[in-house]
Amino acid sequence: MAKGWVKRWGARGTGHRPSHIPALEVHPTNVSDDNWILPPSKSHLIRMMHLCALSANKHQLTGFSELGEDAESMKRCLTQLGVGFCDIEHGMEITGTGINGFNRSPSVLHAGNSGTALRLLLGLTSRLPFVSMIDGDASLRNRNHSTLLEALAPLGVDLSYGVEQERLPILVHGPWQGEEATVDVSKSSQPYSSLLLASCGLRSKCVIHTKGISVSRRHSGLTIELMEKCGAAIEITEEKTIISPWTSNPPSEWNVPSDGSMMSFPILACLLTKQPIRIENPVDANDALGHEILFDYLNNFGISYQDSTLRCDGSSDEVDIDLRDANDLLPPLAAILALSGGGRLRGAAHAKHKESNRIRSTKKLLDAFGLTATIEDDGLSIEGGQTLTMPDSLVDTNGDHRIQMTAILLATQTGATVEGPRLHRIADPEFLTRLSAMPTEVLVKGVQR
Repeated sequence: MAKGWVKRWGARGTGHRPSHIPALEVHPTNVSDDNWILPPSKSHLIRMMHLCALSANKHQLTGFSELGEDAESMKRCLTQLGVGFCDIEHGMEITGTGINGFNRSPSVLHAGNSGTALRLLLGLTSRLPFVSMIDGDASLRNRNHSTLLEALAPLGVDLSYGVEQERLPILVHGPWQGEEATVDVSKSSQPYSSLLLASCGLRSKCVIHTKGISVSRRHSGLTIELMEKCGAAIEITEEKTIISPWTSNPPSEWNVPSDGSMMSFPILACLLTKQPIRIENPVDANDALGHEILFDYLNNFGISYQDSTLRCDGSSDEVDIDLRDANDLLPPLAAILALSGGGRLRGAAHAKHKESNRIRSTKKLLDAFGLTATIEDDGLSIEGGQTLTMPDSLVDTNGDHRIQMTAILLATQTGATVEGPRLHRIADPEFLTRLSAMPTEVLVKGVQR
């Protein structure tokens, strides 16, 4: 019996059948569109949607034509809580409920792949006097949410979740029984942002104590900046944040800026194709959320940027880049360094807690295309002047959209079959349309794991 089982179902057994893994077949090509449109900043958009929902009035968000899947997840969950949404030209109109007007959702609030949406929804539902169930996709279920849960529990919020505390789904039953919380900011800024936004409508001052060395500071700073635009009065000291009682009053029309982190992809495309690429909607440095470092190092990559146009027309040299506030740049920047002057990407230890362990998965991605890198505690060391080779097997993206988008761009030079054909839609639904000879259908490859 045992021998028969092993023969059929062991590692080399005959009982296995290949897994059918959705993948995109990419053929060698050039970027088809010399004009590159950046998607809206989802960091801005999701926070703006939340602040509009907290208002009892109508507001218009403009500056985009299509939502990425993360923003769609936030929209869907807020709709379930009673917020009204209506599409308008180049944006949407939102009819908020105010903090006391949310309805109990008739079904699970599913945040999809969006860690931002999940954390902000946890904060919001922790203020509501009824039970909400919050869930996410397989990737989000595997990410750690304990930091925010540990901050909410002392506020009297009833939380229920699985055996492993970081896993979803989570049952949340508010409201808060106090106005003072403590949160660790050393792994992510999102729990801190969640508590900040959740302070809306409190009758007394809210005090949030912070511990640890802060990461992604521009993102938490964005939360504070947007709250202040909506009427919040916030006092920040070294170890605590004090928010006076406030209600959300966003502008009647609010423009969503371009996503600064997405500039990394046309930069990589320019380096790969050696062709000029014009950015139709350039990002303002004030809205770049730490990603303005791309512009600081462009010349080091051998790329110039004038009149909103990228050109690969210079020599490259070695760089040392701190990604403490911009860890989203890790995958495309690693490829850029390998193809230019090389160097060190550091300060990105918190990237281990993203959709994937982004340090390890970026190294794996480079390996697939014949590029080498060395893993450090907080990033990667990468030799410059390397040459791409075609992957000899399916490129594993680990369910990470920034890994997938980087892989697709590299594959436009070598060809490759890339796992996860829809992952780019999380942040940029129109990403594939900028590339020529790209199949629109999902190709299913039978790959045995």
